[in-house]
Amino acid sequence: MRLSRDMAKHRPPVPTLLRWSKYTQVSEVQDPLGLSLRGSARLASRLLYCITSVTPRARYFSFLPWCILDFQKREKDQPHARGLREAIILREQAFTLGCLTHHDGEPCAGGRLVGTRGAQKWCCADATEVDFRKCKPFAKIPALSQYLNSLVNLGLFVTDDERPEADDEEEVEEFTFDATELSELGRDLANRYDSVVGSLACLKHLSEPDRTCKRTGLAEFGERGGLCELASQTDGDRPLLRDIFFARTGRRDKSHRVRRQSLLLILELSHQLGVSGWELNEPEFAGAAYFERVQNAEEGIDITISPALADIATRWRMFYFHYYMSVALEGLFVWLIAHLTECGLAGADIDTLPALLSQTATTATVAKALGVKLSAPFGRMRPAELYGAVGVVAGNLDAATGSALDRAVTTMTALAEDRLEAVIRSNTHLNTPAGLAVPMVLLATTLGRYARWERTDYGQWLASAAGDPYLDLIPPVLVAGLTVRFGEWWQCPWEELTAFVLSRFVIRQHTAMSYAKSWTGERCLLQVDGEKVFATGAYERVGIGNPRFRSAAQVLKDLGLARDDEDGVTHLTADGTRFLNEELAKEALA
Repeated sequence: MRLSRDMAKHRPPVPTLLRWSKYTQVSEVQDPLGLSLRGSARLASRLLYCITSVTPRARYFSFLPWCILDFQKREKDQPHARGLREAIILREQAFTLGCLTHHDGEPCAGGRLVGTRGAQKWCCADATEVDFRKCKPFAKIPALSQYLNSLVNLGLFVTDDERPEADDEEEVEEFTFDATELSELGRDLANRYDSVVGSLACLKHLSEPDRTCKRTGLAEFGERGGLCELASQTDGDRPLLRDIFFARTGRRDKSHRVRRQSLLLILELSHQLGVSGWELNEPEFAGAAYFERVQNAEEGIDITISPALADIATRWRMFYFHYYMSVALEGLFVWLIAHLTECGLAGADIDTLPALLSQTATTATVAKALGVKLSAPFGRMRPAELYGAVGVVAGNLDAATGSALDRAVTTMTALAEDRLEAVIRSNTHLNTPAGLAVPMVLLATTLGRYARWERTDYGQWLASAAGDPYLDLIPPVLVAGLTVRFGEWWQCPWEELTAFVLSRFVIRQHTAMSYAKSWTGERCLLQVDGEKVFATGAYERVGIGNPRFRSAAQVLKDLGLARDDEDGVTHLTADGTRFLNEELAKEALA
């Protein structure tokens, strides 16, 4: 008995592996690979400077400077005066109620009226007036915080520094509001809005000690100065807002000229698609910029890019190289999480995952999905062989190969980026190894097509978006990583490529980004233990998009240059057509 006890004392310890016992909530994880924040957002900020995903309404750009002007004219230095920030938010409250009251409790056409949900509760009541001293804030984050950086960067405030733009709604705390001074341009814009609403009695009451406005007065405020009302007003602030957004006045340096050209491109595409009855949404804009053709299952339309807009259209094509690369990587991530979830606590050996690509069933499914005949197990084939099957010479990848791929793989063909994106977003193959293959093919198509542009000035422009090549994944970074690892990666088997991409650009990237966002890594959905990898939560949505495009399209409608018909098709207004022709003529002479 003593011997057994002694043996037990000296028995070597058995290692205990710790795992997360509580799954990370999906709602807590956004942009798991940092592809939006550190790539798409940066590129979009260059292309649509001062129009972010949270600044889609043109009227806020004149309304908020007017709040400062109105405070200074009616309230500043009065005994009952609030601080400037509080005074602006007070006027925001009245503005939101005014727009909703005018529209019978519904938000303005085009949406994004800040504080709608909270304000609608008051609109549903029978109150005939509102005391703003007792009115709780309608929005956690006021419009002021969302629009502030864009207002500064457009030159509406006196400041020497531009402010970083963001496509989120984080409140800006460090700005000294009481020291805010409108620039000459900002004061001009505020005065023009004041010419529309300044005589209203409710605004006078808003600045008095009792801060009480009648419902009817608020409705009149919404009728004259609301968001969607701007489109039909030909005077007041609208002409100057047009000039500012199209860099015809105010700041006109490179960033503002690029925004101008992007807006002209959207107008031009709206015209070409609208006359043929096509909607201009994100997918159509992507097809027009990337393939110069918009296509669906039944029909398509070729896009002709004006020579004056060729440069900006090519820069948008660079944006979509990053976009499709991001869809591919997020598709790999979503598949990996789903596969590891099925594996449970056992996890999976990282090195064994690519072998799934050579299974007979996987090869058959991939061949059917891609519409090609595969001469060997998919995982053991090379990209050069796959694209050779559709007419791309099976040599090394260079600019000529990229051009050949450009000609052979057109929109909505089986190997095209938009078609593969649709398959990935549908989650059709999420629970089979084909769900690993399709994103890899999308990645290869995108990087293969990009080879045509890699050594051009546009390729350099795209490459400059990466500040940290370890964390900032954009096409030039991936190409460099694949080249260092494999040399001629176009000639490497899919299994080897997939093993490297999963390890370096998915697993390691997600882990690094998780700890970059939080030092505890609490939003990490993967746990790596030696050669094993485990899922610690669920994630099923490819989230990459182009939200600034939606904001830009809405701004153009607010400015009276475009409108949607009852079928949702965007057409240029008569004023918009005239405006576009005049501005394209100027661009041609520039």
